[in-house]
Amino acid sequence: MPSVSFTQKGGKHAVALAYAPDEIEELAAGGYFLEAFGRLDKMMDQALFGLMHKRFAQADDLVSAIVDQDFSGWQAAQVLYRAKKLEKTLFEGIRTFKNVRNTVTHDIYGHYALALRQAEQVKDADDLKRKADAKAKSALQEGLKAFAELMKQLQAR
Repeated sequence: MPSVSFTQKGGKHAVALAYAPDEIEELAAGGYFLEAFGRLDKMMDQALFGLMHKRFAQADDLVSAIVDQDFSGWQAAQVLYRAKKLEKTLFEGIRTFKNVRNTVTHDIYGHYALALRQAEQVKDADDLKRKADAKAKSALQEGLKAFAELMKQLQAR
C-alpha cells in the first residue's frame, strides 16, 4: 500500500501518495495490470514534473503555473526532450511505456490487447493469458527502468 501524507501550504491542500517500484512488480505478479500501469504512470509523471522544476529552476513560477493547468506528464517529457534536458533513449522509453499504458487502460480487452495484436500467434485461452501477462510485465519492467533513470536525474546535482 502507498504511504499517505497530507500537507497544507499557502492555502493549498495536498494529499501525497507515495508508491515504491517494488509495489508495481507485486501488482503485476498478482495480475493487477491496470493498477500497476496506472500507478507507474503517475510515478513517472511526478518525476517528470520534478525534473521540469529542476531543469528550469529560473522559471519555477512558470513551471508551477503550467503544471497546475492540467499539464500532462507526457507534455512535460516532450518539453524536457525538446529543450535537450532529456536524452532520446529515455524519452523513447517514456513514450513506449505511455503508449502501452494507453492500450492497457483504454482498450476494452485491457492487457490482453497486447497479445491480441498478434492473435494468429495465440493458440488458446491459456496461451493468451500467458502471452498477455508476459507482455504487460515486460512493459512494466521497461517503464520501471525509465522511472529509475528519471529518479536518478532528479537526485543528481
